[in-house]
Amino acid sequence: MKTKLLSLLAIVLLAACSKDDAPPKPEEPGGSGGNPVKTGTYRVVNLVADTNATSAGDAVSLYYSLEENRVIPASQRQTGNWDIVFYGIYNSSVYPNNGNAVGSPGFGGPGKAEIAVIVDRKFDVAYYDTINFKPTKLPIPAALWSEAYNKVTAVPTGLRFVTRDIGLDHFLGGFDGWGYYDFYGSLFPGNPQKAHVVYTMPRVMIVKTHKGRYAKLIMESIYKDSPASPDRTHKPGYITFRYSIQMDGSTNLNIP
Repeated sequence: MKTKLLSLLAIVLLAACSKDDAPPKPEEPGGSGGNPVKTGTYRVVNLVADTNATSAGDAVSLYYSLEENRVIPASQRQTGNWDIVFYGIYNSSVYPNNGNAVGSPGFGGPGKAEIAVIVDRKFDVAYYDTINFKPTKLPIPAALWSEAYNKVTAVPTGLRFVTRDIGLDHFLGGFDGWGYYDFYGSLFPGNPQKAHVVYTMPRVMIVKTHKGRYAKLIMESIYKDSPASPDRTHKPGYITFRYSIQMDGSTNLNIP
């Protein structure tokens, strides 16, 4: 069993890369890591989550430390070693590690992390119907991700952090999210391959880590190799995201 677990962790970790194109350092089972990253921007590509996940239920959770740029074993769920977890349908809900959040995988633990999503309605109109809450063009122009990301140079004053998850836009709860879930395939009527498909949107999340540092994060895809126009033929469970973390404790996120 131990050999099987270590093999699985190796597969997961080799799928992720930092700004130096090196995979996150392996986490020793039962250890606490202790190898913080430097202030900087990191891109994690095809991070292997639950590749067997379906739209019928929650995926197997994947725990991640932004401060160490690594996957944390599920056995350490009740610790402060992780900052966010990819949870729910297709690993699409991003929960902070907060022990007071009922329903969170970190509930009951020591976690103090929080999260917020920045929603700019004036920016949204470039790709999104702000009345009916759905994309107006697909694929969404790729340039909008960098534009949205680069606009966030600091933690906005008055930003409301939450301890619940940031998930799929207005799906089963009506909250603003980072992506849109076309449950019935209504954006492409008559095409069954477009039902139950998640479309990433260029929205930035701010994470306050368990240790109180700030990071901005933008999701790029939950499908293998980040297809521009995903459908049911594409494999979910491969998470790609970018984040910038400020390790000096300030709210400055103008980070190259």
